[in-house]
Amino acid sequence: MMIFSLRIEGYDGKRISFWRATGRYFATILSVLTAGIGYLMIAFTPRKQALHDYIANTLVVLDQE
Repeated sequence: MMIFSLRIEGYDGKRISFWRATGRYFATILSVLTAGIGYLMIAFTPRKQALHDYIANTLVVLDQE
C-alpha cells in the first residue's frame, strides 16, 4: 500500500528502468547541491518537474489505480 499513491514514469508513460532510476537518484544530489534550487524548479515548470526529473526524463504522477 502506498501512502501518497505516487508513481515515477518516463515521458512515454511506461515504468522506468533500474538504470534510469539509479541515474535519477544520483541526479537528486544535484538538486540538493544547488541549495535546493533543483526542488524550487517544481513551482515554475509546466509539468512540475524537479531538476533530477529533467535530467532523467521522468515524471512523478498520481497513481489512479
